[in-house]
Amino acid sequence: MKDVIQIFKSVERIEKPDYNTASRQSVGDWETIASKTGFFKDDTITLPIECKNDPKVKDADLIIIQDIKGFDPFLVNKFLDYSPFPKWLKDSRKEYINSDNLQLKGFSILSKPWNFEIFEFKRAANASIEVWLKYSPKIGVPKRESHKIAELKIGKPIRFKINGKDDHAMTGNRQRAFSEFDYIMEYLGTADKLEFKELNKMETCKKVPAKDCKVIDERKIFT
Repeated sequence: MKDVIQIFKSVERIEKPDYNTASRQSVGDWETIASKTGFFKDDTITLPIECKNDPKVKDADLIIIQDIKGFDPFLVNKFLDYSPFPKWLKDSRKEYINSDNLQLKGFSILSKPWNFEIFEFKRAANASIEVWLKYSPKIGVPKRESHKIAELKIGKPIRFKINGKDDHAMTGNRQRAFSEFDYIMEYLGTADKLEFKELNKMETCKKVPAKDCKVIDERKIFT
């Protein structure tokens, strides 16, 4: 038995001259996404065959599947594989890029709380899953204290928005920029079966429940 959480993520870095109401509202403006990451259907989790020998996935009590707007890890890895860089540099670039854009992660009960990017997930007493913000400098300033955002219940997705300002530009010649994060999370339920498929049989079109969820908006207004 494995619990399954689906996350849809959209992140935009907007430079100051282009930072306005229209550009902010365009973040997360999508209804479907083509995914090869994995999916949950008929009480079964289907994942790429590359995960078959990963004990962190096979033995997990919770699996998080994340699809990211405008990001395809397979294309990124393929581009780096064919690049002229030495192997150590390719591997380090892959690790860095993929650590900022997690696609799939499995957790055991013993690993609580479950850390995933800027979030912590905790099992609640009422069978729901608590979502906590775990502040990271990747968000930008101002710093926020870690806090509970919401509780995920089966079939009731939430949408979480947060933004931050990159003030590193103040120390050099870089243009100041703002990062806008938009996450949609849904607790899909519990899987009885786990199966693996070849990558060319994995792609599916997922509906993003952007308009059917509770919204928690923690964005700041920057000038």
